[in-house]
Amino acid sequence: MSAWVRRIDLDTFASSVIELTGSTVTVGRRGADIVIDSPRLSQKQCAFVSDGGRWLVEDVTSAGGTFLNGRRVHRQALVHGDTLWLYDVLLVFLEAAPETGSGPEAHLDQNPDDPNQVKVWADWLLERGDPLGEHLLAAEPADAALDGLAPLVKEGRLELGWRHGLIHTARLRCINDATYSDVELIARFLSLRVARWTRELTVDLSTWVMPSANRVHQDAAAVLKGLLTGPHLPLLERLSFGYFAEPLPPSVFLLTMLDRLKQRFPRLKTNPRSLMAAARTATLEVVQVPAGLDFHAPAAKDDRIPLDSGLWVGSSARGQLRALAPGVHRSGVIESFLVRQQSPQWCLIPLEHGVLLNGRRAVETRLLPGDVIEEPRGV
Repeated sequence: MSAWVRRIDLDTFASSVIELTGSTVTVGRRGADIVIDSPRLSQKQCAFVSDGGRWLVEDVTSAGGTFLNGRRVHRQALVHGDTLWLYDVLLVFLEAAPETGSGPEAHLDQNPDDPNQVKVWADWLLERGDPLGEHLLAAEPADAALDGLAPLVKEGRLELGWRHGLIHTARLRCINDATYSDVELIARFLSLRVARWTRELTVDLSTWVMPSANRVHQDAAAVLKGLLTGPHLPLLERLSFGYFAEPLPPSVFLLTMLDRLKQRFPRLKTNPRSLMAAARTATLEVVQVPAGLDFHAPAAKDDRIPLDSGLWVGSSARGQLRALAPGVHRSGVIESFLVRQQSPQWCLIPLEHGVLLNGRRAVETRLLPGDVIEEPRGV
């Protein structure tokens, strides 16, 4: 059974495709079929093994273990999009070989919104047996086009806007207990063939592991380096790193990298130096209250509720809903959700079943500007 892996370098975001041949393909620091020069890897870390028409990954008694989709494994069958984390490198398992020739794809840079040009590329791919062609012709985006990232789309960590089978907008969110770090996720996203024509990109740089200024600087440098050296986004117009509730210490190194963005992305309208700016205030705007519901937010002004130190929303009686400061006594109150400042951002914590964020079931999530929270009673 033929199979391939996409190798993604987390230092530069460069990617390449490697065909798996024979019955066993070893991965390790030295003397392996796929060599990854990292001192943290064992000499023979793991192996891809062909077994009865399927491929498996096996840990080869490595000291640190082998992690597949964020979980440590010893021997595991593989499906399209499964991802091995190998410290400085990601290996994404592919059941179909991506077409490497440029062909009609090159013409899409001029006008990716033209469905006729997209169809020409789709037909060209189908003639060569590339299943991406079917995705480009389908009415709904196909999971196969995301190379294993579809579960992150379903849970809301990766929000994508599509146009004619190509990604138009993307927001990479920070969600608690996420499988991939923000740097790993942006590297994976940029490796997607349908991501090339992204025009608006938000990368939430906050991390749940170490939400410190040093960690934000570290991730910002990694993402900037990847954007400057990895797969190109020729149509990128807007770029965001989320926001920061508190000012970050200045970094000459980061400012130098930010200033290079305009050279790499000539269509960029965002001021690169605004990407690391602090947002000192935050509000929730009330955009809908169902008829007959008594909704009260004492601090609201012009339908905007200042967050200050945070906010809780809940009800103590049928037909009533309150939005109050966190310190208010609320014994016996059914709490719907809480918003609190969790440096360096604001955090949504759903406390009741039925809370939605951007139309999906809400989980504990760092909030981004423009997010829509829907309370079960319709506010």
